[in-house]
Amino acid sequence: MTPLQAAPLPCLDSGNDCLRTLTDAAIECSPELQTLDERIALIDRRLQLAGQRIDQANARQWTGYLTTDPIAILQNIFGGGQVQQQRMAITDLEIRAADLEAARAELERQRAAKRSQLGEQVLTLVIAYETAGDRERAVLAQLSHHDLLTRITEIDYRLGGSSTETYLTRIAQREQLEIQWNRYRLERETAKRQLLSLTGFSHPPYQGGQGGSKLLGKLLGNGLILSCTYPATPHLTRQCSCITIKMFLQIG
Repeated sequence: MTPLQAAPLPCLDSGNDCLRTLTDAAIECSPELQTLDERIALIDRRLQLAGQRIDQANARQWTGYLTTDPIAILQNIFGGGQVQQQRMAITDLEIRAADLEAARAELERQRAAKRSQLGEQVLTLVIAYETAGDRERAVLAQLSHHDLLTRITEIDYRLGGSSTETYLTRIAQREQLEIQWNRYRLERETAKRQLLSLTGFSHPPYQGGQGGSKLLGKLLGNGLILSCTYPATPHLTRQCSCITIKMFLQIG
């Protein structure tokens, strides 16, 4: 895939380097992953704060024994005193920290699953793009071969060796090939646009004009069609075919 064909994507092939580049771009562009990262960062801050509070509570725990009140001393020994309250507070903080750790682990699992999903989406779209491109090129080769046969049929018709029905059959076959070509072309463009959306790259605006006409005229190769516009549709194909038939019959 040339840089021009891949534009504005940095690349567009099923090689490991390109798949990694596109997957990284999709991950960076994912709103869901951004939300998960923000939630994980928030939990990290809460865990840090909880750890600081636990350390402070542990550091103050021994001060509960510093009392001359005999009742407080007995409470510290048999339960219900300040020491036990501090221990319960530390335990409560540790439970909250454990809950935060569990929540963070779940978010990490979701993030890993989303990253894996994006990688699979990128791979699927790239393969779809390449497959549609291969099929499109195969149909173009068939069209080129078919145009050669059509020109032979035209010459044979002029010499009285072929019938109008044979020529019309050639035209109908070509229309079917053009329908296939359009379908694969649209599949390829759809896969590319989905990749552009998934990875956050922008798509260049469509520029119509003579580019499509030249391509279609080159595919026809018989010099009989005066003009057609791109993209070709089944309706447009039929219209062009009718012009071809009419002009050919006039020549015959």
